[in-house]
Amino acid sequence: MASLTCPLQGSRGLTLTEVVVVMVIGTLIMAGIVGFYLSSQGVWLDSSTQVITQREASLVASAIRDSVRKSGRAQTTAAPDSLHHQLALFRSANAATPYYYFWWNSADSLIYAGTSVGGAGSGPMGVSRAERLQFITTDYNVRVDMRLQSGNGEGVEMSAFAVFKN
Repeated sequence: MASLTCPLQGSRGLTLTEVVVVMVIGTLIMAGIVGFYLSSQGVWLDSSTQVITQREASLVASAIRDSVRKSGRAQTTAAPDSLHHQLALFRSANAATPYYYFWWNSADSLIYAGTSVGGAGSGPMGVSRAERLQFITTDYNVRVDMRLQSGNGEGVEMSAFAVFKN
């Protein structure tokens, strides 16, 4: 008579030590993947806020440039300090009353534009805070230099130059 033998008699299962080692290695790999994902997500958010602020600075500079081209002359005043100026635009070179303004508001650090400083019809040109807004005017042109602060605290520099066409 043949003896009955168990086919699994010589094989072993996994020990608790082997299971723990596999779980630790798997956890380390998953932690590395999650860390890489979170790091790349942070870099993407930082660069996105930087790009949005650059776009906003470009749009503000373009609006100022377009308004200057429609004007006959401009006058700038350092208000409230030497880092923040106010620009008044006049329709013609001999006009006495400005028709449009660009200025920095100290209450919220935003750049505003409108038909009167702080009056009706004026509003912020964007949501990025301006660290600097300076205008340099001559009889023929206006130069604007600005530094906006992005959402992540990085500064964005922008300059524009416009010649009076009117």
